[in-house]
Amino acid sequence: MKKQVKRDPLRSLELFVGKLAEANNIEPGKAVHIFKLIYDATPNGGLSDDDIESLTGYKQSEIRKVLRLLESYNLAVHRRRRHPEKEVSRYFWRIDGDTINIVLLNLKKKVLARLKERLQYEESKSFFICPEDGSRYTFEEAFNNNFTCPLCGALVEEDSGRGAERLRRKIDTLEEEIRRDEKKIYSS
Repeated sequence: MKKQVKRDPLRSLELFVGKLAEANNIEPGKAVHIFKLIYDATPNGGLSDDDIESLTGYKQSEIRKVLRLLESYNLAVHRRRRHPEKEVSRYFWRIDGDTINIVLLNLKKKVLARLKERLQYEESKSFFICPEDGSRYTFEEAFNNNFTCPLCGALVEEDSGRGAERLRRKIDTLEEEIRRDEKKIYSS
């Protein structure tokens, strides 16, 4: 019987936000912290950038950079309100649950495409592995090294079926997850 692993969608989003931040030269820890604050405040109408500043102590410029990043990936939305006395606008940020589900679904589809590419690569190549340190070489790399490991001298042919089978199981699991997610999102 296959064991089902329950994934925490919030944790997946936090990891995604951290990677997005890193790719955009934003400190991942700050981006994840701001995302979590907004996520937690969403049922109460969201948070303004001033609220986030007072809760975190981060500079407004850092906060706005994170908020723009979250908005550009449809992870956060804002509503504008005018302050009754100061005649200035305040933006309140929140997480849109419907949009988040679609963003997660699209991310899963991208991961699925990468896994399928990797499976195709694994099935089209022969690999050799060093029994000492586990270094892995394609047939071409092993051929160029006269089928010897540069470190220990030994290379053995790898059983490619195991790796491919593991990838197939991951692909099957992800395809099933995507089908369930699509059913939930598009049937409501």
